[in-house]
Amino acid sequence: MRRLRICLIASSRFPVREPFAGGLEAHTHALAVGLVRRGHRVSVFASPGSDESLPIEALEVDAFQPSPLARSDVAAPPQVWMQEHHAYLSLMLSLARSGSTRFDVIHNNSLHHLPVAMSSSVEVPMVTTLHTPPTPWMESALRFAAPSSRFVAVSRATARQWQPVVQATVIRNGVDLDRWQPGPGGEHAVWVGRLVPEKAPHLALDAARRADMPIDLAGPVFDADYFAREVAPRLNDRARYVGHLDSHGLAA
Repeated sequence: MRRLRICLIASSRFPVREPFAGGLEAHTHALAVGLVRRGHRVSVFASPGSDESLPIEALEVDAFQPSPLARSDVAAPPQVWMQEHHAYLSLMLSLARSGSTRFDVIHNNSLHHLPVAMSSSVEVPMVTTLHTPPTPWMESALRFAAPSSRFVAVSRATARQWQPVVQATVIRNGVDLDRWQPGPGGEHAVWVGRLVPEKAPHLALDAARRADMPIDLAGPVFDADYFAREVAPRLNDRARYVGHLDSHGLAA
């Protein structure tokens, strides 16, 4: 088997470490570990503070702080948006300059549009995993994607949503079978993910109540107002929020 030099592009906002900010970070971590086990050399672009035990090269995230005068511009985008834009722009320009001498393939596992939009400037094949339904920014970027670009969807439903724009091969997110073993089942439900409106954990709480089934919620609270408004009032001794757990805590 040929040993490849692989660049994994993840989130510039969230580190790839436990407890994971979300499924994308967990998937990137598992993917990096699996590729290294197969003998490949892996470099990961992610937020500073990623898991130092990963046997990978961490690609630097170029931080950006606009001047006070620039921040006062009434048309300026949110600071987080500008920081992400700068980080991915810096990465893609670096890959355009020297990517062909450093990598054999790029796996874009991020949700940002710039890696796709600038893929034609990089002399390295790129595969992009589509984790979400279409967004305006990504649809715009696809107009400029390199002809050699390939796309993967994490489910058949996601592939169908993207079908009017791009054809994607379905490859579901994998898991580490050494850590995640099938259990005996039971009468207790578990919901895991970011506690935000689009994930709708409050609906899981409602469903568990109607089924007369106890349920535990686990994950980071990214929207405190939503949590206070929709989640906290539904919690009780049969519907618990157990915190932001690592994989050992989740598998226990």
